[in-house]
Amino acid sequence: MRTLNVTKPLCLLLASMVFFSCKEEKVVKEQKPVNVKVLTVGTETDYSPITYSGTIKADKSVTLSFQVSGTVQNVMVDKGDFVSKGSLVATMDAVIYQNRYAAQKAQADLAKENYDRILAVYKKGSIAEIKMLDAKSKYEQAQAAANATYEQMQYTKLKAPMDGYISNRFLDPGDLGSPGVPVVVIEQIEKVKAELPVPDNEINKTQKGDTVIIQIPALGNTKFTGTISDVAIVSERGTPVYTAGVTIHNPDQKIKPGMVCNAYFKSLTSGNDIVVPIQAIVVDEEDNKFVYTTTDNKAYRKKVQTGALYDNGIAITEGIKKGDKVVVSGYHKLTDSTQVNIIK
Repeated sequence: MRTLNVTKPLCLLLASMVFFSCKEEKVVKEQKPVNVKVLTVGTETDYSPITYSGTIKADKSVTLSFQVSGTVQNVMVDKGDFVSKGSLVATMDAVIYQNRYAAQKAQADLAKENYDRILAVYKKGSIAEIKMLDAKSKYEQAQAAANATYEQMQYTKLKAPMDGYISNRFLDPGDLGSPGVPVVVIEQIEKVKAELPVPDNEINKTQKGDTVIIQIPALGNTKFTGTISDVAIVSERGTPVYTAGVTIHNPDQKIKPGMVCNAYFKSLTSGNDIVVPIQAIVVDEEDNKFVYTTTDNKAYRKKVQTGALYDNGIAITEGIKKGDKVVVSGYHKLTDSTQVNIIK
């Protein structure tokens, strides 16, 4: 009886089954788009990635205090109230000044009568000139004293020197008021000012009239356009930091003093240079430089030539043009024609 050798055919059959089974089960994984951030280069919205954090201040702020001493009688305003120029803000008990004025006015009137009488006699030649001059001096002194007290009496009424909002109130009726003791603070916020600390190596690049974008987190990161209105020439005490003020129009008065803000300065480039962040440049082993641009949700590798180095990046002289969208974040995951998802 002959024994059949089936080992070799059986192995071939099993191998064939495994091959086709694996081929059927093989699943082609779909490549997920890479999340990237892009910068539209060469536009008016190019701003330096270097930011400064600051605080919003009122455009004008006035601290009001009485010019005389006495007991506060009434304060007519509170925090948040709007006041018009010339409106009454607070009053002081004026009785002591009224009584003093009445007494001094009476003395001045008496001194005038005495002066008039002596002057008439002097004109007749019946009295020496020195007597007339002495009477005149006493009258003028008495009148000056009465006038000074009258002015003090007026100072017991505290009036607003400008339109604005009451941002703080310090005294209440019954408190003692005196020169230099704050009663209220009035601030104007139709325009506000962002005060920015700028380091000494940047301050000379900060010029009056420069445009700045101000972003305020408390207002949902809303962006406002401001203009540098003042630049300090003396640093803050003990630090190499200078203060730059950026004026912002605030017609709806949503921006409040005390809010924190971030400032973005326009790119410090020359002429029409196209500038990209240095980290967006990819260099290969042959020292060729590339960037990735995006079109139709795909990233494309573009060879570029670089130029001058700026504070906010490096100039591109060849390879891309104004309006191109250059990948500035997520580029290390890209190859040519990679699908991308642009995020903000």
